[in-house]
Amino acid sequence: MMKTTAATLLATLLAFGSTGAQALGSDYSYDTFKTPDAVSWVQLCGTWGKGKAPQGTYRVVHADQYAQSFLYVQWMARDANGGLHAEHTVAIAELDNDHAEIALTDLTCRASPRGIVVTAKAASGHDDKLRRVTIEVGPAAGQYRYRAQRTR
Repeated sequence: MMKTTAATLLATLLAFGSTGAQALGSDYSYDTFKTPDAVSWVQLCGTWGKGKAPQGTYRVVHADQYAQSFLYVQWMARDANGGLHAEHTVAIAELDNDHAEIALTDLTCRASPRGIVVTAKAASGHDDKLRRVTIEVGPAAGQYRYRAQRTR
């Protein structure tokens, strides 16, 4: 009896571990919001690449669901036929979890010497102290820094 209970517990723990379950909610991937009706803001800005010749441009995608924002940054490049495709996509982990409860408005994106800077007004479902967020992206694919600016 004890061996069966331990085996069942172990199997349950392994099942949760393999699905990426988290105690504080679920992360939403970019694939969740690929349909145009789910996306509320898209902006191409800045360039990425090595040396003086850029390899591509950044694309910022904002989606919302249940009054919460989800933000993704893509490193876009042109293929041999001139079509634009994502070389790399990163979800902003501080926002893209259904437990974050942060809504962004007034989004802006501008080029910086090292990549791009995305800024927005922010409202948090957890408290009324969050006012703005700044996300510095680049130059390496997947690299970003999230900064929340709170009121006192």
